[in-house]
Amino acid sequence: MRKVFSLECLHKLVRHFLSKLQTDNNKPKRGRPIKYQEDIIITLLMYQRLYDLSFRETLQHAKKQKFPAPSLRDYHYRVQKLSEELLQMLVEEVGKFLLSIQDEKSKTKHLIVDATGFGFGKKYPLNWQRGTEVKMVSSHVRLALLTAVDNKGKAIIIGCQVGKAYASEVQMLEKMLDRIVWLPKVPFIADKGYDAIRIIQRVIQFGCEPVIGIKQTFRMGVKDPLRKMSLDNWRRYGRGRYRIEGVFGSIKQKLGSSFRVVREDISMKVALACALLWNFYALVVWFYFFVLLSDLVKAS
Repeated sequence: MRKVFSLECLHKLVRHFLSKLQTDNNKPKRGRPIKYQEDIIITLLMYQRLYDLSFRETLQHAKKQKFPAPSLRDYHYRVQKLSEELLQMLVEEVGKFLLSIQDEKSKTKHLIVDATGFGFGKKYPLNWQRGTEVKMVSSHVRLALLTAVDNKGKAIIIGCQVGKAYASEVQMLEKMLDRIVWLPKVPFIADKGYDAIRIIQRVIQFGCEPVIGIKQTFRMGVKDPLRKMSLDNWRRYGRGRYRIEGVFGSIKQKLGSSFRVVREDISMKVALACALLWNFYALVVWFYFFVLLSDLVKAS
């Protein structure tokens, strides 16, 4: 992934898709005018995650490449104030574009949702655990992704939501679906963590076939008709859920599973930057590569 993206390439992509969003960031505000716009801050944050740099190292790389670089204090403050909703909308805008350019041979086959964790901060010993070896753990944030998998097995992110450690996956998915207007009418796969009647109803409203794992025991069966339907679908399509685990594995292999930050709010934005990098990687490598980049350079 590092061989594909330069700092200037990331900036062109961010600026192109950010211009399509209808946000309040471009409205005039009181106070001192902003010298470095959101596209520059987002680009620097993505570059920082791509190369696993510190805040200071990121600005040093930017100056060497003659890219606009704020002071260290300003950059840290702007990342801290960066809107999580803006990053989520940007990821979903790129995913929407990727869906629109799919051809007949690579139509969406499944929608899969799941969540994973990214560590941040220093590791500390888990002293309460008994055993011969003391386990080292770190704080983490949770990133939920809604992916569209095509017939060739390629996955793109069409929805994302970030939350604190052990945040409810059901509530994160509900927030994600509130922003999404349209979904392909294909099986919607999720594990037992999303076993909720209101989630099944939302999936049906989008015209998708719910394939959500249902919690059941030997003594307690499934009585609700919606949950019964979802369980039957799970037995038919549930085996395709492993695809999203491949997405999580690829993201953590290419970008790392732990961040070099201390604050929880900043680590959430870095996690969203990982999702945005994945969609940009899918856009450049799988679809357009040189064609799209040349068009963006001409347009700019």
